[in-house]
Amino acid sequence: MMFVVRYRPDEQSSLKPHHDASTYSIDVALNKRGIDYQGGGVRYVRYNCTVDADQIGRNKKKTIFPISGYSMIFPGRLTHLHEGLPTTEGTRYIAVSFLNP
Repeated sequence: MMFVVRYRPDEQSSLKPHHDASTYSIDVALNKRGIDYQGGGVRYVRYNCTVDADQIGRNKKKTIFPISGYSMIFPGRLTHLHEGLPTTEGTRYIAVSFLNP
C-alpha cells in the first residue's frame, strides 16, 4: 500500500504518537523544508530520536536530516512508536508505504 500524506497548519498539521499497521514503513520526503513548508518532521518516541531539518549544522545527538526525495524505512508495528511533528507554515507532503512481507 502506498499513499501521500499532506500536512498543513490549518488542516492536519501533525499526528499523535502511534504504531503503523505494517511490518515495515517507508516515508519519502516529497518537497523542500524551508521553501515549501516550515516545521514538520517525525519523532520516534521510545528512542527520543527526531527527524527534523531544523537541526542542520547544530551537531545535535540523535538528529537525522530529511532531504526531498530521500526515504526512511523503519519497523512499523513493533518497536517504533512515532509521531508527526507540527507543520507550522506551508504544505508538507510525504509518500508513505506499508510493507508486510
